[in-house]
Amino acid sequence: MPNISISIIARIVGNVNADGTVGQRILLKKMYTTTGEVLPFVSARAIKRCIRDELERKGFEIDPFVKAGGSVYNDTGDPVKYVDNDLFGFMRTVSSSKSITRQGPIAFSYFVALRDTPIRAEFGARFPRTTEMENPNPFEVEVADILGRMNVLIYDYIGVFREEELRDDVLRQHRDRLEEIGDTYKLDDSERVERLRAFLEILLTPSYVLPRRTNSFNIPEYKVALIVYSRSVPTPISNYLSMDEEENRLDVERLKSIIDMLRSISGSEDFQRDFQVYLVVYDKSFVRGLEDLDNIEVLEAKDVVSLASTLSEALVGGSTQ
Repeated sequence: MPNISISIIARIVGNVNADGTVGQRILLKKMYTTTGEVLPFVSARAIKRCIRDELERKGFEIDPFVKAGGSVYNDTGDPVKYVDNDLFGFMRTVSSSKSITRQGPIAFSYFVALRDTPIRAEFGARFPRTTEMENPNPFEVEVADILGRMNVLIYDYIGVFREEELRDDVLRQHRDRLEEIGDTYKLDDSERVERLRAFLEILLTPSYVLPRRTNSFNIPEYKVALIVYSRSVPTPISNYLSMDEEENRLDVERLKSIIDMLRSISGSEDFQRDFQVYLVVYDKSFVRGLEDLDNIEVLEAKDVVSLASTLSEALVGGSTQ
């Protein structure tokens, strides 16, 4: 199955995805390793929410959710109309014993710190807006300077739906937009390409704003992105995008070994029939020693819009061959 694997190293500063509060302290999401390291993270759900907002600004329709009783909301479950139901999947409960689900073709990992990261408390206070002298309400916010990595896997079935993923009313409403192929229904390839291209432009530019921007405006500061288009199996590329702790830069020697891995998977020296490898360098000070980087196309941030088009055409075309 054709797919695109993406691994991104980026810097995020602050508390963009709070974990809750203890007393007056707003906590930062974090996990702990077996050796006691503290690794702050941003959840995949939060990042997808930000990308949804940008897709809506690009003119796509986003699932408004439907009320399922009380304060409970349900996914609409219309992947033909709502682009996020298509890209990220959904679960629509239709009765106490039945639900309609779609496993989205785009999967995200957490954005997790690459190394032990100090967390500090930022102090603040809310002052009453009155003329009377009143005591302020103090609070604390946990913040961190996170250099982390996020992984994304994109399969080729964007705009392709199994019969059981479409409710009868959805299928009737959109029947003229769908081509029936066996037990699946497919949007026109041009619309599928448009959906994927918009997503990739938002992700790779990057042009999404992380949550909690009432407190601080935070766009992730990308350092480098490794992208592999595969005509067959997904590739574990995150293992090859890592830090050289001594140099505090990208580990280029480890990156080079990805070619040997792809050759072994392909079973041929001509592995580029099955894989195309791209490295997008956003911060040149983070990368050194790319002069002898063979079989990996090195790009700059200004190239990502063109790359998004190339990858979208390749993935949608690959799914219909």
